[in-house]
Amino acid sequence: MIGTVLMILLIALLPWAAMKLAKKVPFLAKLGSVFLCYALGLILSFPLKAMGSDLVLASDVSSVLVCVAMPLILFSANLPALRKLAKPMLGSFALNAVSVLAVAVVFFFLFRGLLPDAAKISAMLIGTYTGGTPNMFAIGHGLGAGADRILLTQTADLIGGGIYFFLLISVLPPLLKKWLPEYRMSGLQQGADSADLYGQKGAKVPFRNYPGIVLLALACALAAMGLCLLLPSKYGNSGLAKLSEYTAVIMLLVTSFGIALSFVKKVRSAPGSYQAGQYCILMFSAAMGMCFDVSTISGSVLLIFLMLLAIQFGTVILHFLLAKAARIDYHTAMITSTAGVFGPAFIIPVAGKLKNDEIILPGILCGILGYAAGNYLGIGVGQLLMLLG
Repeated sequence: MIGTVLMILLIALLPWAAMKLAKKVPFLAKLGSVFLCYALGLILSFPLKAMGSDLVLASDVSSVLVCVAMPLILFSANLPALRKLAKPMLGSFALNAVSVLAVAVVFFFLFRGLLPDAAKISAMLIGTYTGGTPNMFAIGHGLGAGADRILLTQTADLIGGGIYFFLLISVLPPLLKKWLPEYRMSGLQQGADSADLYGQKGAKVPFRNYPGIVLLALACALAAMGLCLLLPSKYGNSGLAKLSEYTAVIMLLVTSFGIALSFVKKVRSAPGSYQAGQYCILMFSAAMGMCFDVSTISGSVLLIFLMLLAIQFGTVILHFLLAKAARIDYHTAMITSTAGVFGPAFIIPVAGKLKNDEIILPGILCGILGYAAGNYLGIGVGQLLMLLG
């Protein structure tokens, strides 16, 4: 009992510790808070097991956390602002989505004989390279990928993403400048502040602002679960066992609820929802680290890494080839590739490298659109690939 209580406290507090460590140690900052929460959760799982902690409960907690995190992240997304996107920017982001869908499906067929869960990995990467890490977690959970596969895929993405980000801020700009058309100023807002798009995510929010918005997200998760309890069970299950049959449906429902409520101005302008969503993702990461079974590490680790690199860089190459065919300029192609592969957080440093503040706003908007669309694409295609696999 004491071990289980300690486990719950650690899940709640490890994200705070990880963020503090990342601020103080530059090397840990490069690894990121998500990875640190995974690592700390994994390390602490050994003494927790020795104390008799119920680590199955950690898995259940992680399921709830990811269902609460998605609507929280989407609540503050100013989706109506998508109308500000220039057609080339929206078209280029659509080409990125087409690229990841095509490449992920191709490599699913190439790897399915080597990796039995290739369909789930492809689906997670479709969501990741359309939206971001939260989509990977949501899709992996929705398709029942398991803590080990989600952790290994996220770790591989950390390495592959680091390689690609280095290329984005070093050799790619001069190379693409020679190959794609020049960027033309379009008159969009200069130096756009992402606070208008994501509920002042950079500002400090008093604690009193969090409970209400978190309860609303929890209500979304409970409503999604309640609706799924009304659906028939294929195996005659009831309660939690029945919900496990509909995890993909639950994730799509909470995504839909989050998008719908983002159109309510009072919800969208409520401070703290984005930060709370990110904190839930970090708690989810800590819980998944505690659930991770080290014995599952085998030769499949290298295969997962190779599959991820193939899909990631295959997506990037195909996207730039399609951009060439569509005569999209290199600034637009690079910023939409960044929005797809990394999400909104990396838009500003890439725009800074290009010395173009004008593309910050549309780039962030594309990243937001990716968050909203990633779960639908990943789970939809994943279900199809699982039938084929």
